[in-house]
Amino acid sequence: MKAQTGGRKGLWPQHARSGSWLTDEKGGDFIAWHCAGGTFNLGFCAPEIRDEMVEIIRSADAGLWSLPSERRDAGEAGFKALLPSQFERVYFTPSASEAFEVACKLAKRFTRRPNLVSVSGGYYGHIGFSLAMDDPSFTPELYAPLAGPVAKARYGSVAGMEALVDEHTAAVCIEPVQVPAGVFEAPDGYLQEVRRICDERGALLIYDEVQGGLLRTGDIWAFERHGAAPDILVSGKGMSGGYYPVGAVSCSAELFSTFFQMPPVHISSFSGGEIGAAISGVVARRYADPALAAHVTSVGARLKSGLEAVMADHPEIFGVIRGRGLLYGIDLRTQEQTTKLSQACWRQGLYVRGTSMSPTLTVQPPLVITAEEVDESLVRFARAAAEVAAG
Repeated sequence: MKAQTGGRKGLWPQHARSGSWLTDEKGGDFIAWHCAGGTFNLGFCAPEIRDEMVEIIRSADAGLWSLPSERRDAGEAGFKALLPSQFERVYFTPSASEAFEVACKLAKRFTRRPNLVSVSGGYYGHIGFSLAMDDPSFTPELYAPLAGPVAKARYGSVAGMEALVDEHTAAVCIEPVQVPAGVFEAPDGYLQEVRRICDERGALLIYDEVQGGLLRTGDIWAFERHGAAPDILVSGKGMSGGYYPVGAVSCSAELFSTFFQMPPVHISSFSGGEIGAAISGVVARRYADPALAAHVTSVGARLKSGLEAVMADHPEIFGVIRGRGLLYGIDLRTQEQTTKLSQACWRQGLYVRGTSMSPTLTVQPPLVITAEEVDESLVRFARAAAEVAAG
């Protein structure tokens, strides 16, 4: 592990990036507990992904979305190795927000129904249907009138979902783990009940696993341990390897056939791009490696234990901790304390961010963070916590 110099010295905090580290132009360094929602799951400037990326763009450009492509099909086959068998096809987009938009359009087109249902505390992107479903803290009203109509049930409430889903509902849209809200995972049995309601009333079920998926919780997909699969799965961010923007809509062959209808479900210059598809297939091999899953479980347990120890030393500022794998939400007593702690962490050389929805710090380091880096980051976190607790 590199020698620590703890905190900012220069003007440009991400002058250099590598693995779990950010370094400014004067040698000040930071360990990242934030990696852009999982965009850098495999580390900053991952050399093996970079080399694959260079080879991809040497052989082809993005290609034409409107024509079949063997390179796109090869990338799709590679990414499907991460998917349960019912997800037979994948539609690639240039971002996760666009993938969510496509998922909603696909649901409406397939069911011929006008309405969407979502839940409180959600974040799905910042365009179109996703913006209409976002938590009010993201100020979607600034862009009214919003796409829709979208009704929202309280997250975790079966009765609320029962009251809203009807014969006009095209799809229910949910994050199995609400990461931007502060790392709230669906209560036991909740997703199964939502699946039942959708099946009984002919609505589709869409999961957004953009931040909670791809080994973030220790499972490839967070929904897997809940025993309720969606009809449409939206993913992104960590599919990119940090090098090329890409999102994906995964679904059955029956649903996917809707894309062949005219007029097209979606028209976008870089949707279905060969480069995004190819890098998704490359990155999928990393996520499919059992050694990476074991690593996430091991260092995740080490991180949680250390976080709990620091929190126990300062009950006057900390509340509870939620999460699993390498994803944790740490509640503080007030929003002011959350802000002060994130600032103190920055001074100590630890990059971590809070959320506008609650007094919570979200701990989401690269999945490749080492045990030694976890230990060093906990030292920095403990110093920051002591600083805030001392007033």
